[in-house]
Amino acid sequence: MDIASPAPLDRHLPLDGTRNVRDVGGYPASSGRRTRWRTLLRSDELTRLPAHARHQLEAIGLRQVIDLRWPEELERAPNVFLGSGSVRYHSIPLLKDDPTPHAGLAGMYRHVFDRRGPQLAMVVRALLDDGLPAIIGCAAGKDRTGVTIALLLDLAGVPVEAIVEDYALSAGFFRRPRTRIDPGDWRHPPLDVDSPPEFMAAALEHLHRRHGGSRALLRREGIEDRAIETLVARLTEPAGG
Repeated sequence: MDIASPAPLDRHLPLDGTRNVRDVGGYPASSGRRTRWRTLLRSDELTRLPAHARHQLEAIGLRQVIDLRWPEELERAPNVFLGSGSVRYHSIPLLKDDPTPHAGLAGMYRHVFDRRGPQLAMVVRALLDDGLPAIIGCAAGKDRTGVTIALLLDLAGVPVEAIVEDYALSAGFFRRPRTRIDPGDWRHPPLDVDSPPEFMAAALEHLHRRHGGSRALLRREGIEDRAIETLVARLTEPAGG
């Protein structure tokens, strides 16, 4: 498969060594624009990528990988792009610890918006400074990645319904694997993972009700309007283009 030339519905990138690499291009955005294909990708952990899968990502001009996992996860399973000479690697742990056991998934998503604004701003600065195309990922590419991608899509003016639908896709790619992966990897067998659309819908409602939306949240973290507009322009294109 030539991942550098996406078909209109070619959102999932079936890369060996992964389960959940997806393109967030093609969504309607603000001002009659849409998100660009092969510009912003979301992923599960990139720790078992064979060489041919790495080359497929490099073929789209990948410039950076942003890894949202905890330091202990990075030590146990390093990202294959760590130390790459051609792709910039950033470790930005999105959480200090896991609030899910006492807050639930929906509560964890709200927690990120409430308490991890500085880390979300670091992601935005990395996208501005080190360029696109970029991949943002964590372990399953669902929760930490889901909240971060939701913020960026909201920033671009993607409708809530589309953001929620994008988030909910994760469950299917773990339940019905389409790629080859090492039998020793925890993602090897079909897995039931939760990505209930109502959880992301509630998190986005919380983002707007409590924080005034993604733009207001990032402004409070020192991201200027001009920088926000620059990033939105890079993430989107005219819908007829």
